[in-house]
Amino acid sequence: MPKRVLTIPMLMLSLALAACTTASSPPPQPVSVKSAGFEALPLNARQLEIIENWEMPIKPPYIGHLQQPYPGNLVSQWATQVLLPAGGSGEMILDITRAAVTKVKLPPQTGLANALTDQQDSEIRVEFEAQLMWLQPVGGSQAMIKLAASHSVTIPESSSANDVQRAVNACLNKALSGLDSQARTELAKLNNVILP
Repeated sequence: MPKRVLTIPMLMLSLALAACTTASSPPPQPVSVKSAGFEALPLNARQLEIIENWEMPIKPPYIGHLQQPYPGNLVSQWATQVLLPAGGSGEMILDITRAAVTKVKLPPQTGLANALTDQQDSEIRVEFEAQLMWLQPVGGSQAMIKLAASHSVTIPESSSANDVQRAVNACLNKALSGLDSQARTELAKLNNVILP
């Protein structure tokens, strides 16, 4: 009799614990420039200099300091992979002036219709700004391009920490793709910068 009395509560407890567990998604992979598939651009310059002239605030709404790699380092990695010096002289300078990731809480929707819905809780925004300068002493050529790219997404209030990080990573990838696309478009407009 005592075994049966203990078996039923133990069975109920194990069923209750099994019902409470949820399948959690695996943590997202860090953002990587190499996995994004950016093709190298051979440039008419002897060297590439990267100036990280951006600030990383650590107070809300900024969350860039929580990302690995840091947003500015991601732009630097992109530059070293894509902007390939292949000329005999000259210099390409990338001055990163802004690399920010913010998370802003959105105001909740009011009303009975919105009370039982999964509302959008926060907006994630990534912003990249840089100046790309080309100095070619042979022929006295020079050019400056301003680059700016941003992307934002909203996340629902039911999002887990992994879901939020996935949204941040997707936002970083989209903004970096925008920066890459703009750099390629602007460099193609300049004579003798991109080598065949």
